[in-house]
Parts: sequence; C-alpha cells; structure tokens
Amino acid sequence: MSNIECDLVADLLPVYIDGKASAASKKFIEEHIKTCQDCRDIYEAMTADMQLPKPEKRKRRFKIPSLLKILLGVLGYLVFVIVLIVIINYILMNGVF
Repeated sequence: MSNIECDLVADLLPVYIDGKASAASKKFIEEHIKTCQDCRDIYEAMTADMQLPKPEKRKRRFKIPSLLKILLGVLGYLVFVIVLIVIINYILMNGVF
C-alpha cells in the first residue's frame, strides 16, 4: 500500500483500538490491516498485553496517634519536674547551700 495510507492508519489506530473511530474509519483500517503486514504488526503490538514493572513497596512510617503524643509530652514534663524536685531535695538535705 501507499505510505500515505500507512501513515493514516498509524494515526487512526489508537482511536480504533479505543473503539471511538467512525464507521468509515473502522472499515478503512480493517481493510488496510488485511493487506498490509507492517500495519498489522503495529496493530498487534498496540493490542498486545504489556507487562508493566511492579511498583516498589514503600516503607510504612510509624505514626503515633495524637492522643499518644499528648500523653508522651505530659509524661516527659512530669519526669522533668520529678528529677528537678529530687535534685532540689538532695541539695537541701545535704546542706549544699
């Protein structure tokens, strides 16, 4: 066939494969594919199942719930206050001042 027809078929193949080509375009493509091996190979390549690479597994980040964050913050302040009280009591009991 002529190069113009092959170019036209190559341009119309995606629309034809999606099923959105007009009746006249479908007929033209089907008749051309019957007689042109190159265009038939392109059609078969476009309709063949492709193996896509599997996406990499993403590591899940550990998320701390907001209530637990609040409790950990309060616990941290309590530990700080207790340590501060122990240090002050140690200093007062041993007569450092």
